Amino acid sequence: MARPCQCCSSPRHERIDVELAGGETLASVARRNHVSVDSLKRHKARHLSPAFTAVAVEHVREQSARGAYDQTVDRLESLIDRLEDLLAVAEDRKSLVGGANIAREIRSALELVARLRGELDTRPVNVAFNVMASEEFAEVLSTIIGTLEPWPEARVAIADKLNAIDVQGVRA
Repeated sequence: MARPCQCCSSPRHERIDVELAGGETLASVARRNHVSVDSLKRHKARHLSPAFTAVAVEHVREQSARGAYDQTVDRLESLIDRLEDLLAVAEDRKSLVGGANIAREIRSALELVARLRGELDTRPVNVAFNVMASEEFAEVLSTIIGTLEPWPEARVAIADKLNAIDVQGVRA
């Protein structure tokens, strides 16, 4: 009868799987979890699924990226604190040029932190304004149509053309 897998029967089974799937060396996993390297080799070959390995690797990548992101934001916030201290010194010394330069750096660092956190969206915004649907445009067209009252043929011709382009709010 075959012996049970030392790794599968370990109380640290899940931790072992995550460490193996995350690319840890067999020696370091064995040392931390008190199992043999040979047992880890057999466990990895027979019991560690490729799907689990793929998920664990992605998780490790996400954690690494999250850690780098957090470290970058922390460093920027520390830099902002130091710059604010320098700004106070510049203000005390009444150094307008130095203070302005430091304030510009603070603004730049704050903008970068806001972008990293997704609090600042710098994508261009397109705003469409339908002039033809505005009250002012409708008033202009009504004035034109009213002015053409003495010339009925011209009035009808313009009204037909306006209706053809579907102008809202205009009555001939």
